[in-house]
Amino acid sequence: MSVLHLSPSSLAAARATRRMCDAAGGILFGPGATTLPRAAALALAAAGDRRPVLTPIAERLLVLEAGEAAGGPLAGLAPDAGLAGALARAIGELRRGEVTADDLRRAGAELDGAPARRLALVADALAAYEARLADAGALDAPAALRAAATAVRRKAWPEGRLDRLELDGIGAAGPGEWELVAALVARARSTRVRVPYVPERPDVCKPAEPFVRRIESLHELAVTSDIELVLEGLDDGRAPRLAAVLASVAGGAGERAPSGGGLVVAAPGAGAAGEAEAAADAVLSLVERHGLAPDEILAVAPSPRRVAPPLGAALRARGIPFAGGGPAAGHAPVVQFVLGLLAVAGPLERSHAARLAGSAWLGAELPGLGRLLERAGALDGRGSAAAALRRRAAALTGGRIARERAALTAAARRLEALEAILAPLALPGPARVHARHLAALVAELGLRRRAARGPLDVAARDLEALSALEEAADDVARGAALAGRADAALAPAAFAALLRRALEARVLSAPGDPAAGAVELVGLEEAACAPARAVVLLGCGDGAFPPAAPAEPLLRDPERLAVNRILHRGALAVAGARRAEAVHRSFMAMAAAREALVLSWPAPGPGGDGGPPAPLAVEALAAAGVAPPARPPREPPLAAARTRRAALRAAARAGGAGAAALAGTALAGRAGAAHARGEIERARRAAVLAGLPAPHAGAIDGPARERLQEALPAEWSPSQLEAHARCPFQAFLRTTLGLPDDGEPSLDIEVRDEGTLLHAVLERFVSARLARGAWPPAGGPADQAEARAVAAEVLARFEREGRTGDPAAWAGRRAAVLHRLDRIVAAEARDHDGLTPRLLEHAFGGGAEAPALELGAPGAGGAPVKLKGRIDRVDAAPGRLLVVDYKNAKRGERYEELLDPESFGVSSFQVPAYLMAAARALPGRRLEATFATLRAAERLDPVVLEAGDPRLAPEGGPGSFAAAVVDRVGRIRRGEFPIVSQGCAHCPFGAVCRFEGIAARRSEDLA
Repeated sequence: MSVLHLSPSSLAAARATRRMCDAAGGILFGPGATTLPRAAALALAAAGDRRPVLTPIAERLLVLEAGEAAGGPLAGLAPDAGLAGALARAIGELRRGEVTADDLRRAGAELDGAPARRLALVADALAAYEARLADAGALDAPAALRAAATAVRRKAWPEGRLDRLELDGIGAAGPGEWELVAALVARARSTRVRVPYVPERPDVCKPAEPFVRRIESLHELAVTSDIELVLEGLDDGRAPRLAAVLASVAGGAGERAPSGGGLVVAAPGAGAAGEAEAAADAVLSLVERHGLAPDEILAVAPSPRRVAPPLGAALRARGIPFAGGGPAAGHAPVVQFVLGLLAVAGPLERSHAARLAGSAWLGAELPGLGRLLERAGALDGRGSAAAALRRRAAALTGGRIARERAALTAAARRLEALEAILAPLALPGPARVHARHLAALVAELGLRRRAARGPLDVAARDLEALSALEEAADDVARGAALAGRADAALAPAAFAALLRRALEARVLSAPGDPAAGAVELVGLEEAACAPARAVVLLGCGDGAFPPAAPAEPLLRDPERLAVNRILHRGALAVAGARRAEAVHRSFMAMAAAREALVLSWPAPGPGGDGGPPAPLAVEALAAAGVAPPARPPREPPLAAARTRRAALRAAARAGGAGAAALAGTALAGRAGAAHARGEIERARRAAVLAGLPAPHAGAIDGPARERLQEALPAEWSPSQLEAHARCPFQAFLRTTLGLPDDGEPSLDIEVRDEGTLLHAVLERFVSARLARGAWPPAGGPADQAEARAVAAEVLARFEREGRTGDPAAWAGRRAAVLHRLDRIVAAEARDHDGLTPRLLEHAFGGGAEAPALELGAPGAGGAPVKLKGRIDRVDAAPGRLLVVDYKNAKRGERYEELLDPESFGVSSFQVPAYLMAAARALPGRRLEATFATLRAAERLDPVVLEAGDPRLAPEGGPGSFAAAVVDRVGRIRRGEFPIVSQGCAHCPFGAVCRFEGIAARRSEDLA
């Protein structure tokens, strides 16, 4: 059976291949697990596509040429320069997002100043890159993915057929990657997709949501193949304590973990070495006290290569097998020695010669060179060291100094021989010539022979490192050929920089690592593919967890936002999206733990320089009832402060006494301002904890209240009042400032537009049926075909207006919407209950035919409060009416509370207002209201009230809805916007809310 397993990284693919081999009894036929780029290469080979795919070195060379063509600060960049790396990342991201140079120029026209200049510069570089790519007739990685998707659709695959496709841990895909995934899913007979997504925490897993929705949109393929989407929930075999931790961290509103069922441990250590020792002690405790096997424990770190040496040494010292992977080839001592020679190719000055003499590789051939250089007076900048040695030898006369003269002459000859060996590497030349000279250098110095003389394990490592060095040089030569620069001369420094980049991708084998039964070390990216009974998460220090994204000097947020606006999709990730992705990776690393989670970080202490744990780690420990160790004071008190900064910080910590102590000094003003700001923060914190409005915490007074009164509406909508009840801060932003609730750019249709689309389709369908007296529908194929015909007109209008998202994603979503419409028509036939629609899109107030509702509480005084709104639908019979409100949702649990009469005027304003408007339009009937969830095509159990229920009396009364509305509007008019919310999930204003999640938890505690 042909099986293809796709993983997000090479390491994850290697681990999956090993598991597949173990499951097959040690024999694995076929490629096993691979990554999307490697799968693309297989598809192109099967299709006979002869276009070469650029290697990373070739892409870097094309990027440098593109920068040269763009000019300005991008001209003349070295291959390893920071700006060259930023340009390579920018062009790579633009190519993955399928953004063209014309798109960048159109976006730049909307900007001015430095952002516009940066976009113009990057646009020129991207145009030059694409032109050079076309001239070379080659494919870069994004183009190879697109070409491979086309080849797979044309039935090109190495084995002719694909029985099963497995995707494990892939949570995001660019346009080209998705095209290849969709083509492989269409080719496979069965597909299993495991996405790093926890349904209970969609706020944290938002970076993976577009990929999940795309998989869900493959309805047409599900007819001919078996597609299984696996989403891991909090309670899927996980200990209760860990489930509670995952529900609480990163702004969640989970409860404190129960006393049993799971283990969460804090294991800080002093500095990097102490952290490794503390983590090893935690692993030892898991093995000895809790009975876990080493291979059931997974070590995860943001930087695995940095953590591997100390952690491996600490675990092996405790007798625990550890598999951390081999070191990078570029870090091997013999490779560092050769790279050092490349840096000094040419005449050897004194410092160069001294380093060679101190090297373990050549020091034996240069005995006493340091003393001879000292006596010869060799200095840097005064010629080669060999010339200085010969001058000293020529100046010596007489027989008594013959031995020194002979030593000087021998050392000079050896240094001159080294200069002759290094001379070819000091000249510009093609990459293949540099590679040949490098191989000759290794041979002439006898480095392989010298390496073979060491201990067996050291010799094996050094010989493998030398082979990796020569292979990396060949990679540079091959990359230059693919980029069309096979005969172009490279400067020695440029070749050395490219060689170092090629070495970064090569990792030496780890002969001391066991093949199985060991604690394994992986990065955050691979943790989602490797669930384990216990996870030891290292590097959880403040500022390092979640890891920060690299700075992007060429494509900053203003440019990214402008490009996304032009394209109407999230082609480029902004800073918030990159932070969300880092939080998601860190969250999924914690979610890999099933029974035990150990959090470790380098803490301050003797022999180590560290810091406090990251806020995410603090939240996890607090949710589990584990208090992290207190951070020792690291800053001096005011009396011992020696700098302005230390004095100000000490004064701020001391509060008013500190500000008074600095009175009369140059720092008095700054200390007083810091104290005043601190008092504001203290008062704000107290107001948040109490849930009351206060100055600087949700209370508007003075002239600002007059401006507020001008901004308030004359007629209120129930959604505005519900917003204030749910979160007064959101109500302030929407009602007074008019900030829109725009969703983030996405390839998919926005949820609001999808709901509007379905509302319009249903309104037309129901109106047409009522006009010809054909209600209720039978729900059969004829009715469904009629609804689809009505939907075709509405869909065409939305498509023309560009309100359906990316066309590629809409193709699948369109089919999903039509299937959903079929279910809704069937549900109408099932749920009509003898009622007939009487009011459709019934508007009241706001200039509509029906006037606004006027509500007033007795004794309140002043003008009554007016409510406006629009009811989706009112069905009626002679003795009853039913208000039906459409909700574009899959589940209706969160709407059940709004149907409870006890919530009228507390959290529910829409339902009672709609019932009052419906009763006014169709009097004398029993009142009912329900929500119809369009995605599930189901209705919630309705609320039932008798006609004339006093709770819905317009004049109000104690406990009535009218009294609650008057009270709520009065609070708003008085400027009361306390910082307390009922929930922060899906809130679009998190970037400007300083208390996101805190007020929600405080509100739940008070409830």
